Amino acid sequence: MLTFLRLLLLVALLFCAFTAGAIWSSTSNRPAQLFASTKSNIRQMLGLPKLWAPPPDEADPLGRTPVPCPDPEATFVVVTGGQSNAANTNSRQTETAPGDGVFTWFAGQCFTTRDPVLGASATGGSLWPVIGKGVAAELGRPVLFINGAIGGTQVSDWLDERSGYLGALERRIGSAQAAGFEPDLVLWHQGETDAGAMTDMAALDALFRALTGRLLTLMPQSRLYLFGASKCIGANRANGVPEVVAVQRAVADANDRIMRGMDTDQLDNDFRKDGCHFNSLGRDAIARQVVADIAAAFR
Repeated sequence: MLTFLRLLLLVALLFCAFTAGAIWSSTSNRPAQLFASTKSNIRQMLGLPKLWAPPPDEADPLGRTPVPCPDPEATFVVVTGGQSNAANTNSRQTETAPGDGVFTWFAGQCFTTRDPVLGASATGGSLWPVIGKGVAAELGRPVLFINGAIGGTQVSDWLDERSGYLGALERRIGSAQAAGFEPDLVLWHQGETDAGAMTDMAALDALFRALTGRLLTLMPQSRLYLFGASKCIGANRANGVPEVVAVQRAVADANDRIMRGMDTDQLDNDFRKDGCHFNSLGRDAIARQVVADIAAAFR
């Protein structure tokens, strides 16, 4: 009976919060963030756990056939992570050919890189096949991706062991390292969800520093390319949230192993399919900049 009453109260409170949030967020920035915070507070007050989508299943390579791995000593190894814009949400799928020298590490094996990329959530296109081909051509080396982005996540989700997100990525990286593939670069695109949910930028700064620190400790030879990212759907995020990008810049500037990545908030809705997720124009614009940045840093 008590559980039923708690659930009934939750439904009522969430209905009120959603209704108020829908009205207020259309006219003001601050209420939308308060709305997100209210939902979290209600969940915690009722003692309900946060629900996380499970990370991709290592036992399911989407029916793809493994290929021989490239020489680890010659390979440029890239880890990708963050949320949906680093996952498989692009409007158009792309792929690489065997001769392009672009591979994906998944379930302890190598695969030719194609969308949706293995290891990341969703089923659309991604940034990585196009970026991989560009990097391989610029550096004259094969490229191996280790993917892990999960749509809708906050930075805190990656630091919460219960989500399983960072643990799954760490295991994937560890298996690649055991095979001789030591990561050279991490490409991390995240901030859109926190731009709509967090108002405490000092707390967000601490979370980003904790996450990037953990990643760099796991990959001692790697650098990390931290994108500026906050623009998404909703009145408070429609044009990006400069305070979030400022946090990302400050985190990068404080660590000589972190590179200031492209500020993708500068890509307006012509480069997005829905005001948040990139279309093929956005993907190509990002690929040009990222490939140029990697070539300048590693060639």
